[in-house]
Amino acid sequence: MKRKWKIFTLFVLFIVCISIDLGTKDMAQRYLKYSAAVQIVPDYIEFRYTENDAIAFSMLKNIPKPRRTIIIYSTTIFAFIVLGLLAYQSREESYAWKTAIVFIATGAIGNFVDRLFDGHVVDFIHFHYQDKFSWPIFNVADILITCGAILLALLMLTRKDIPDEDLQLSDVKRDDPEIF
Repeated sequence: MKRKWKIFTLFVLFIVCISIDLGTKDMAQRYLKYSAAVQIVPDYIEFRYTENDAIAFSMLKNIPKPRRTIIIYSTTIFAFIVLGLLAYQSREESYAWKTAIVFIATGAIGNFVDRLFDGHVVDFIHFHYQDKFSWPIFNVADILITCGAILLALLMLTRKDIPDEDLQLSDVKRDDPEIF
């Protein structure tokens, strides 16, 4: 029952994250597309509609669109394969590990769906400091991917693996799920 509950909560988290991402992008298209930037915290945070047909930080923007599209879809498919393999290999990992994968997957899927149906990704969250500093405009999917990657990195850094040479057969219990 405990395992089924964890799977259910991860599924709900997946649906909620996808819904928030796609919902906020839809709202940005409806209310921000043809309006001026909306100040949330003056001189620091605003909602500003942009359409990014490149990748993060507008990388690849200088590559001609047909070639850029091939590169973006190819890397996206490769990323989904790697993410799928990571999810499969980590099926016995902690709940936090699976949560990180769900965050990364929902962000990637959200941006992929956007790109697939609209040909671009809607970005609308802008951090800046007056006219002195401006962070690239991003969206909820980008936040999810970043949070998932940070959580995954922290989990990898704090992982306590037993080196093979220190592992004795007498130390291993057959029913210990963390070893097998």
